[in-house]
Amino acid sequence: MVSLSGLRGQTTHIFPALSKSYYSKMVDNLKKVLESVAAISTVKQATITSIRENSSGKEDVGVEIQWSCFNLAGSEYTHNLSNYIVQDGRIMSYHPAPLSKNVLLRQTSNSGRMTACVMTSDKDKEKEHMMVMKTDGFMTTIDLKEIDKHGKVYADEEFSCLEWSPDETTLVYVAEKKQPKPTSFFASFKEGSEDGRGQEFLYRNDWGEQMKGKHQGVVCFLNVSTKELRCHELPDNLCPAQMVWTADGTGVFGVAFESQPFRLGLVYCHNRMSKLFHMDMNGTFTVISEGCSNVRTPRVSPDGKKIAFLRSKVGGPHAKCSQLCLLSWPSKQERIVVDVVEREKRIHDDHLFFGIYTFSGLPRRCWLKDSERLVISTVSHSDIVSCVIHTTDGTIVEMPHVGSHVVTDVFDDYLLVNFSTLAHPNQILLGCVPSKGQEDCIKMNQVTPTREIPNVSSLEYSVWEFVNDTPHPNPKYSDISISLLYYGPVSNTKGASKRPLICWPHGGPHSSSINSYSMAATFFVALGYSVVFVNYRGSIGFGQDGVDSLPGNCGLTDVDDVHKATLNCLKRFSEVLDESKVFLVGGSHGGFLVTHLAAQYPDFYKAVAARNAVIDISAMPAVSDIPDWSFVESGFTYEHDKIPDGATLSRMLEISPISRIDSIKAPILLLVGKNDARVPPSQSLYFHRLLLARGVETNFLFFSDFIYMMTATPFARWKWKLIV
Repeated sequence: MVSLSGLRGQTTHIFPALSKSYYSKMVDNLKKVLESVAAISTVKQATITSIRENSSGKEDVGVEIQWSCFNLAGSEYTHNLSNYIVQDGRIMSYHPAPLSKNVLLRQTSNSGRMTACVMTSDKDKEKEHMMVMKTDGFMTTIDLKEIDKHGKVYADEEFSCLEWSPDETTLVYVAEKKQPKPTSFFASFKEGSEDGRGQEFLYRNDWGEQMKGKHQGVVCFLNVSTKELRCHELPDNLCPAQMVWTADGTGVFGVAFESQPFRLGLVYCHNRMSKLFHMDMNGTFTVISEGCSNVRTPRVSPDGKKIAFLRSKVGGPHAKCSQLCLLSWPSKQERIVVDVVEREKRIHDDHLFFGIYTFSGLPRRCWLKDSERLVISTVSHSDIVSCVIHTTDGTIVEMPHVGSHVVTDVFDDYLLVNFSTLAHPNQILLGCVPSKGQEDCIKMNQVTPTREIPNVSSLEYSVWEFVNDTPHPNPKYSDISISLLYYGPVSNTKGASKRPLICWPHGGPHSSSINSYSMAATFFVALGYSVVFVNYRGSIGFGQDGVDSLPGNCGLTDVDDVHKATLNCLKRFSEVLDESKVFLVGGSHGGFLVTHLAAQYPDFYKAVAARNAVIDISAMPAVSDIPDWSFVESGFTYEHDKIPDGATLSRMLEISPISRIDSIKAPILLLVGKNDARVPPSQSLYFHRLLLARGVETNFLFFSDFIYMMTATPFARWKWKLIV
C-alpha cells in the first residue's frame, strides 16, 4: 500500500512530475480508504416492532433497523433491514435483507400484523402501487395509477406520512392533486377527461429545494380491504402534511401549509405559516390551532386526549428555538409546555437546557404509556440530547449521554436511541424509561454491537468552547460561546509528522455541527488529516439569543468566529497540527464562510473546496427558492411583494465574498449541483469566471445528480488537497 503521509501539503509544481504508475497507486489507495469508510452503514430508521411476555414472565422486545450506506460502484444509496429480539439482556439477530429501492414509504401497524409499502414499478417509474402484507403470508397490491384519483405519492420529509388507522383497515397518506394532462391547443380532446389543452407550458410554483413536482397535495384515505380510495382537498390552497389518526379512528389530525401568494422553499425552513387541522373521513376540514405560526409534527397521546406539537414564529431565521405545545381534545384548549429559551434554563438535577431545536420534529412515536410524559431529542451546543418532558408541569429531565443520542422510537415505556460520536459509528440502544422523577436513571442496553472504523487506529476527538474576545456589534451577544469539534489525534507519537487541518464550518447558517458520526470527515481523518467543525454564533442549540446574534452580521461575526476557532484549535493541538497547512471545506452558507475566509486571510488558508456556495447575496432573491433568506441574514425584513432598493442591494453585496474577490490567493475548487434550487449554480459559475480572470487557480465540477455529487465529492476534495 502506498503511504499518503509524505505527500500531504505538497505544492502544485511537483504534482506533474509524479510518474503515472505512482499516481495510479496513489489513487488505488485512495479508493480503498473510501470504500472501507463507505462500508460503514448508518442508521436511517429504527423501530420497536413488538413487546411480548416470554415464558419466564419477562418481556421480549422486537427491533427493526433500516441501515443505509453508499454504493460507490452504483453511485446510489443502498438499504437493508435487520431484525433483532432483545430477550432478558440477550440479543438475537436475524439475517439482514436488502430493501428494494422501489420502496418509497413503508409502515407497520402497531400490532405488527400489517405492513404497507408505497412502491414504484421497475417497468414504469410513473406507476405507483400500495403493497399490503400480513404476518400470515397474505399479500395484496393496489394499483394507485389504475385508480387514478391523485398524482404521485409524497415521500419527502416535510409533507409525507403513511399511517394505519387504529383498526388497521385504512391508510392515510398525502399525494399530489390530480391535474389534467397538459397538452397543446391543437391536441384532440378525449371525452370524459379533464381538458388540459393549452397548459403544456404553464408554470406551476412548487415548494422548492428537494420538492420538485410538489405543488398542491390532497389527503388520501385508502381502505385496504375494499380498495376504496377517497381524496380530499383542503380549502384556500392549503397543503396537507404529517397526518396522524385520532384515537377512535374517525379522522386525522394534520398540518396545513399556507401557499399564498406563492410558495417559498420548505426544506429546513421552520418559519413558514402552517396550521393544525382535523379532518374526518368524509373530508370535513377544521382548523384547530390558534394564531399565526409554524406548527409541525402533531403527536396524539395513547389515551387520545392530547396532541403534542412544535410551534415556531413565522418569518425571520429559518431555524430557531421552538415551543412544545399541547392541545386538549376535543376541547381544543391549547397551552405551552416548554417555551422558547432565550439563553439557558436550569432543569432537573441542575442540568442546563438551551431550548428545543430539531429539523425532524417530534419522533413519530414519542409518548410514554402514561399519556403524561413524552420524549424528545434536541440540539444542545455540540450534542443531540434526549429529554423526558412532563406535560403536566413542564418538568424537563435530560437522560444521561455521551456524544449524541437521537430518539428513534418510543413504544409503551421502551425507548430506542441512535447513539454516535465523531469517532463512533451509529449504534442502537434500548432502554425502559423509569417512573416519574427517575428518568435520568435509565439503563440503556446495546442492540447492535460497537463497530470499529477500518484503517484508522486509536481515533480520537475533542469538544470544547471559548468566547470570542472581539466584541459583538450588539454587546448582548458578546458572551455567547463558540463550540469546536476536533476530529483527529490529540497527541503525536514520537517522530510522527504534523497533520494538516481542515476547517469545516456548517451551512444554514442556523444549523449546527454535531458530535455524531460523519463518513466524509472519517475519510479525511483516515487519510491523515485532522478536521475541526465550528459552531459559530448563529448556530442552533445555544438559546434563541444565539440564533438572533447573526442576522445583519453575516460576513462579519461568523467569519471572525470561525477564524478564531481555527487559531484556537491550532494552539490547543500545536504538537499535532501543522499551522502552515490549513484548508477549508464548506457548503451553502459554509461555502459563503470558506470563500470569505480565503479572501480575508489570503496567506493563512492554502486551498478551498466549496459546495454550492453563496457568493453574492444580492443576486440570490431573484433565483433562490428562499428569497427571504437574503433579506433576513442581511439584516432586513422580508415581505412577499418587497423589491430591494439600492441601499439594500448594496448592503447585500458588501457582506458577500464576491466583494473581496481581489484578495483571494488560494486555489478554489467549486463543487456544484446543477439542480440546486436553494443556491443555484449561477453563484459558483460567475465566481469561477471572475477567479479565472484574476489568475486564481480554480476548478469547477458540475454534478447533475445530488447522490452522485455526495459520493464523488470526498474524492474530488481529497485530490484538490493533495495537489495544493
